Amino acid sequence: MLPARTVLLVSGLLAVVLGVFTLLHEFHSSLVDRNFTIAALFIAAIWLACVVLAFLGFRIGVFGAGAIAFVEFGITASTPFVSGPRGLSTLVQHEGLPVAPAAMGLVTACILTMISAAAAWGYSRGRDRRLTTLPLLLAALAGAALVILQATDGVHRDNFGSANAEDGAFAAAIVACLWLLGGLWIARLRRVGALMIALATFIVWYSFIGLHLLKGTTTLSQVAATSGIIWALISAAATVLAAASFLVALALFAVAVVRRRRAKSAPPAPAARPARS
Repeated sequence: MLPARTVLLVSGLLAVVLGVFTLLHEFHSSLVDRNFTIAALFIAAIWLACVVLAFLGFRIGVFGAGAIAFVEFGITASTPFVSGPRGLSTLVQHEGLPVAPAAMGLVTACILTMISAAAAWGYSRGRDRRLTTLPLLLAALAGAALVILQATDGVHRDNFGSANAEDGAFAAAIVACLWLLGGLWIARLRRVGALMIALATFIVWYSFIGLHLLKGTTTLSQVAATSGIIWALISAAATVLAAASFLVALALFAVAVVRRRRAKSAPPAPAARPARS
């Protein structure tokens, strides 16, 4: 539905901003030294230039944006999700809770930048003008934001079930990215997009049941008492939206499968006879 270069521009700019934000907080908490920070800021400037060039249609920009996003994801973005003195829990204790959604958003933005760069390499301006799946794309955008906010409260309360804060936050970032990719792809690849949305939303509402509805777990009233009613409403809204999107995605997948089978089983059209002179 959206041109690949547009997705690359939005995700690339978001990745650059969140990367610099996270880097400065890591430098402030003495997790990285001055030389590393200067080098990373220089690379961020190159990354920004590559994103702009990619949007303008230059392949060197597309390659640079995707390559730097890959390096950023492997070196900087994934560092806070490793348990230890540089983990997300320690970073949040020193720098505050806003670092958590920034770190999760950085992972999501890096993955979107890599995938959109791969899609933009062939034809960056192509788009599907049908708007029938626009509600699912908007739901994916809202759902990804709610999932990251829900995981932010989980980091604050250190409540991810048997997982630690780093593993739970990283899983939330991957789920948010999967939901977004499904919303972007379902306009053209109906079955693939529907499966991605169904998988992401299943993880969201199933995790909610395991964390808040089973016996002995933390209820929403307890979440409201410890974190505030806004965080409880965010968790409930993410679950309701995920459940509704899950059912819609399954229905669209079933319709796409039935249509494909009917198209295969339909008899071929008779060949046209040549006209007589």
